[in-house]
Amino acid sequence: MAQKTTNQIAREIAGIMPKVGRWILFEFFQSIEMPSAQIFAIMTVAEHGRCTFGELSGLLKVSAPTVTGIVDRLEKSGHTRRVRSREDRRVIHVELTVKGEKVAKQLRGVIEEKWVSIVSDLPKSDAENYLRILKKIQVQIQGDQ
Repeated sequence: MAQKTTNQIAREIAGIMPKVGRWILFEFFQSIEMPSAQIFAIMTVAEHGRCTFGELSGLLKVSAPTVTGIVDRLEKSGHTRRVRSREDRRVIHVELTVKGEKVAKQLRGVIEEKWVSIVSDLPKSDAENYLRILKKIQVQIQGDQ
């Protein structure tokens, strides 16, 4: 059997990962009536903590006006709030409310449950290797941000 090229490996991963992601997130998206852009914004703020609109725009890889619209809707639904910086009143931060934190916690729980069902069916050494590789990928993509 011939060894696969990097492009062949990447093509297979690109075909598999969206299916894995959909399988993991499908149940959550069915249980909450919120656009995915708003969910990603909530999860980003939950992961990074309070951030400015510019920081959130960069983390989500969307324009500033798009972030403003997302945050406006999240604020209207009670998931986020705007907080002025104490150091510079011109700077406005976005932070989660208790309601937003609840959504983030709920999503993390669903994701964790799904991963438990995935890794529990693998040999422990495979699960540990997968985690090790994912951590390497995480370091690589954090360097690109």
